[in-house]
Amino acid sequence: MPVLQTLELGDPRLRQPAQPVDQIAAPEIQALLGDLWDTLDDFRQRHGWGRALAAPVVGVALRVVVLTYETQRLVLINPRFESWSRTQTVEYERCIAFGSIWGQVYRPERVVVVAEDAAGAAQRFDVDGELARLIQHEIDHLDGLVWLDREPDLATICTAGERARQRTAQPPTG
Repeated sequence: MPVLQTLELGDPRLRQPAQPVDQIAAPEIQALLGDLWDTLDDFRQRHGWGRALAAPVVGVALRVVVLTYETQRLVLINPRFESWSRTQTVEYERCIAFGSIWGQVYRPERVVVVAEDAAGAAQRFDVDGELARLIQHEIDHLDGLVWLDREPDLATICTAGERARQRTAQPPTG
């Protein structure tokens, strides 16, 4: 399956809300899933990072996400939030569409998301921490948003090189 070209920040297609998938079993949807996995795997191999990919980031305006978390490979089709916590956390994020830029983003600490998997089966995720943040980041793409739209403080935006220096300079916690 082909590796797809990822869009870059400024491409207007990143700002278009994605459409729901009606026929999950359709050959073109199953092919898209394979292409998304191949594209994510290729990106990770070339850049050493990247845990998820939403279809709009490759110019396909459909509500489809593939993601890796720990040892899991998850497919979320037509994901939507069922609920989210009022408690928020702030962490640095970056994006495949503009990976050389980092910034702190506030997001709900816990979310409940419902979606369908690659076979069309319903799935429900009640998650917190890193996985909650990752899913929220990808659903933002489906809604035509990028993490910069959630930026609480423009002073936290930095380049990848500066972020690496900051992380090296931070004392260990715990």
